[in-house]
Amino acid sequence: MQHLDDETARPAAIVRHALSGDLVGLILYGSAVAGGLRPDSDVDLLAITTEPLRDATRDDSIGGLLKVSGRRAHDGPARPVELTVMLRNVDPWNPVVQLQYGEWLRDDTVAGSLPGPHVDPDGTLLLAMARESGASLYGPAPEAILPVVPVDAVRLAIRRALPGLLEDLVGDERNVVLTLARMQATLSDGRFVPKDVAAERAAQTAPPDQARMLRLAAAAYRGEAMDDWTQMSSALNGYVAQMTHLIHTDAHTTS
Repeated sequence: MQHLDDETARPAAIVRHALSGDLVGLILYGSAVAGGLRPDSDVDLLAITTEPLRDATRDDSIGGLLKVSGRRAHDGPARPVELTVMLRNVDPWNPVVQLQYGEWLRDDTVAGSLPGPHVDPDGTLLLAMARESGASLYGPAPEAILPVVPVDAVRLAIRRALPGLLEDLVGDERNVVLTLARMQATLSDGRFVPKDVAAERAAQTAPPDQARMLRLAAAAYRGEAMDDWTQMSSALNGYVAQMTHLIHTDAHTTS
């Protein structure tokens, strides 16, 4: 296991303890291993298990993470954690997520309404990202325990994930724009890059107003600027429409 700072080591230890005998591997992916954590980045963890989670195991995992994740962590403000648990034999085309925790789910979690096992198109993208550049915190290397994710599965997952992403547009503009930029980059070359890198790349070919918006979103993501989306509705709506068209056009050409 590689050397970890406390904001990664603590949630990793909680997950390892909670999943114990069923855990095949624990993988760190996302910003932590691709350019470094940004101010608002999550610690992204993927756990692979041999068996579906028991209720007690789910409760232990969630209870532990509530203590150490995000601004409302029981033990004091901390880096937000996103944990996804899947079985080792997961289907990359229709991945079943056994458990997912993130700060956007905190209120549902506390209320006892966290979703049970479910198919999630984001799981395909997560698997591809973790296999491509993830770092093993426990168990074999990612490529030894994660399935190969076909390019067409990634493209299909992007199309399936789009409606849910756009539902969060109002109030979460920066994250939606950055995620769209990364989708754009992935459709272009099949690889996953940090969100700010994707936005800077997209800005190179975007109309001037969209380019300014993309660069501002990237700078705000890095903690270098403040972003006020009330003045960018035209650029925002234009970029969303362009990306929606691109994603649906790509789906038709690959289906």
